[in-house]
Amino acid sequence: MNPTPIELFVEAFSAAAGQALSGKTSATWTVTADEKPKPVPAGAQQLTILIVAEPSKAEAAIQISAESALSLAAALSGAAAAPKQFQAEHAEAVRAILAEACEKAVGVLSGTRVKLQLAKPVAWTPATQISFTGSDGASRSIQFQLLLTPDWPQNGIGAKAASAQSAQNPKGVDVSLLENVEIEVTLLFGQRRLPLREIGELRSGSVVELDKYVQDPAELLLGDRVVARGEVVVVDGNYGLRVTEVV
Repeated sequence: MNPTPIELFVEAFSAAAGQALSGKTSATWTVTADEKPKPVPAGAQQLTILIVAEPSKAEAAIQISAESALSLAAALSGAAAAPKQFQAEHAEAVRAILAEACEKAVGVLSGTRVKLQLAKPVAWTPATQISFTGSDGASRSIQFQLLLTPDWPQNGIGAKAASAQSAQNPKGVDVSLLENVEIEVTLLFGQRRLPLREIGELRSGSVVELDKYVQDPAELLLGDRVVARGEVVVVDGNYGLRVTEVV
């Protein structure tokens, strides 16, 4: 049975959160989704981070207890013990690391971007609630909840890929055999036609103005065909493309 888009997102979020935490601390973190929800106890102090999906404006939220948030803030700062009082900088550090994980995980939802912001407890009733446990394998362990509204994006590219995997062409050839074939793609920021004279005059420090504005989306090309557009990002020191539109 093929996983649902939400299941794909949860799996991607777990992996991305573990990678983000491991990259920002001196430990190797694992983050897993729990089989049963473990909500923050009623009345306990907690931090709520609102997630807004673009362009649908659908909402989700992350809830993390103050205890877990302080433990996470300590890990991110390299402190041996969690701070005794919760400060604004602790909340921002937690938001930033979970935002990084969300932005990576949302790649399984075609054409969707997310924004995360600190918020008051949500007023809506979640349609889906998933609990996560994170551990550095030693002394630190955290728990947090992911709450999703009924209109959370369902357009999982993983579902499309699964459908394509089982599809066969009219001659009965299983197209899944081609899945591991590597194809070169090109990220195009913009282009410009120049007279041969100007090309010959290029020197170190010369500036060539392209035909696109900074805010225009970059294009992903397969050969000479545009297959996707999106925002240029930097991932571990390398250029990347956060896809916002599949052509």
